[in-house]
Amino acid sequence: MKKQWTMIGAIILLLVVVIFSWMNSQAVTVNFGFTKVTMPLVVILVIALLIGALIAVMISTTTSLRQKKEIKDLQKQLAANQAMRRSAETQPATKAVSEPVADQQDEPAKQSEE
Repeated sequence: MKKQWTMIGAIILLLVVVIFSWMNSQAVTVNFGFTKVTMPLVVILVIALLIGALIAVMISTTTSLRQKKEIKDLQKQLAANQAMRRSAETQPATKAVSEPVADQQDEPAKQSEE
């Protein structure tokens, strides 16, 4: 049933394109500044549509590639952070000595005075 609806939609779209082409078959002159081109209006519209689609695909592809690169970089950063966290969790915590070094050197001198 789904294929039938697809076929009906394609036939309707083709019919619209044919009617559009038939209605816009008059010749039109386009001035590009350095040259003038005379073609049927429908050809100019199709060319403009294709150029617009090409630009959209190029922009979309560029954006997609940039996002894939960013995802790859972030995944590497995440893996490095997770590895660092695992290594920090497996190492035993060490207590720092709170007494200053200078006090330890002064104590033997005090004991010898007594």
